[in-house]
Amino acid sequence: MSDISVAANSAATSKFSQIMGSEKYVKWICVFPLLTLLAIFMLYPTFYCLILSFTDYVLKGPPEFIGLENYRDLLHDSDFWQALGRTFYILIICIIVELTLGMTFALMLNRTFKGQNIVRGLCFLPLLISPLAMSLMWNYMLHVQFGIINQFLDWFGLGRHEWFSSQAFAIYTIMFISIWQWTPFSIFILLAGLRGMPKDQFEAANVDGASPYFTFRKLTLPMLKPLIIIIILLRTMWLIRIFDPLYGTTRGGMNTEILDWMVYRIAFVFFDVGRGSAMALFSLYLTIIICAIMYRQLIKAMDSTA
Repeated sequence: MSDISVAANSAATSKFSQIMGSEKYVKWICVFPLLTLLAIFMLYPTFYCLILSFTDYVLKGPPEFIGLENYRDLLHDSDFWQALGRTFYILIICIIVELTLGMTFALMLNRTFKGQNIVRGLCFLPLLISPLAMSLMWNYMLHVQFGIINQFLDWFGLGRHEWFSSQAFAIYTIMFISIWQWTPFSIFILLAGLRGMPKDQFEAANVDGASPYFTFRKLTLPMLKPLIIIIILLRTMWLIRIFDPLYGTTRGGMNTEILDWMVYRIAFVFFDVGRGSAMALFSLYLTIIICAIMYRQLIKAMDSTA
């Protein structure tokens, strides 16, 4: 009997060793916990949101199937299109400014100078603060009566400004908060790319007498193109669902309501969950389409620099 048990254990051990020795099974075993969490916390809520988007669920009773009515209402909702346009406006301005500042500071920090590690550490500080805490901090600093920024402006005779209570300033103040916090992200991604560039090509360009502008346009920029696309890709995903700066400042007022805030207002303030779900899925579809386009551009850029 013991011989049979030993043989069975040996067979089981051998089978387990074969499975663990197979690279295919090892990969699936390693990612299985992550896939399980992904299915529980992302796929199921997304699927449930898809179901609710075809209903008139408003938390007052059981949902009733209404087909594509929520999506048709979105197409004829002027507030929705204004929020979508505002979202893209913020997205485009923030990405352009962040990339411009990021490239400028990355080129400066790539040089060797006294105290460069201290400067790099200071540049990294905004990323360590949560977006909501950051927006609340700026809300206090820009307060029309008690904010330190308005006090400085008043001392210099420039007057106090209602940064979050004026339609002329509110949306640009929110852009400034986002740019101030996330420009360091672009700086360090681009700085890492600059530090990893091969020096022989730049030395050859220097020997040939190439100008700094020519070197930047023909060598530096093409080599950084994949990283630039990655920055645009990530910031696009984050800016489409920007929420914390609005929650900590204007709460969507003063003509600052964007797509993600409109989803929150419809679904969790007015409790029109069906319509809010349709709007959230539209935002998801839009993000997927943009990211797919940017991913194709990234693959092309990586192939061209390989």
